[in-house]
Amino acid sequence: MAKNYDYFLKADLSPFIGEWIAICGNKIIAHGPNVKEVFAAAKEKYPNKRPLLVRVPEKETMIF
Repeated sequence: MAKNYDYFLKADLSPFIGEWIAICGNKIIAHGPNVKEVFAAAKEKYPNKRPLLVRVPEKETMIF
């Protein structure tokens, strides 16, 4: 899981702003506006893996 999180921190996610993404094996395996659909697509592709699900924040989002 830590490797997927490191990928999330370093990757250019600008094409996915405002969407949910599923990361597994240091790559984005599914994305979209609905977290349930993204998770289902990720589990279909990698049924024995646990993907990292993250919503890519809007450009104006400030995280403290």
